[in-house]
Amino acid sequence: MLSGSTPAQAGQQSTGERAGELRSGPFRLSAAERRLWKGGEEIVLTPTEWTLVLLLMEREGEGLSRDDILDAVWGRHFIGDLKIVDVNIRRIRQKLEDEPSDPRYIETLWGFGYRWKRSGF
Repeated sequence: MLSGSTPAQAGQQSTGERAGELRSGPFRLSAAERRLWKGGEEIVLTPTEWTLVLLLMEREGEGLSRDDILDAVWGRHFIGDLKIVDVNIRRIRQKLEDEPSDPRYIETLWGFGYRWKRSGF
């Protein structure tokens, strides 16, 4: 898991019944299974997308800069374009959002980064 948390700690942050499970709105993420569901339907994510969704859900409501996301998902020694964060967020929105061009779950913080909105969708 990211940010040094254990599945038990992640479970404490969620309303989930099982340790290592995060819930937010229609989403349920199982860290132990490395799976994500929306309303009971599984959403297939690449390993990078899954890690990025986990990071955002673990820090629900908290604004994360592109640099913070880049460090957490790709590592501090990543050499490349910062836009990789934006590209992956766009791909995730295509999979998660009902209307990707008007996102409800992953909020853009213009000039800064992104935030997973609190569960009051």
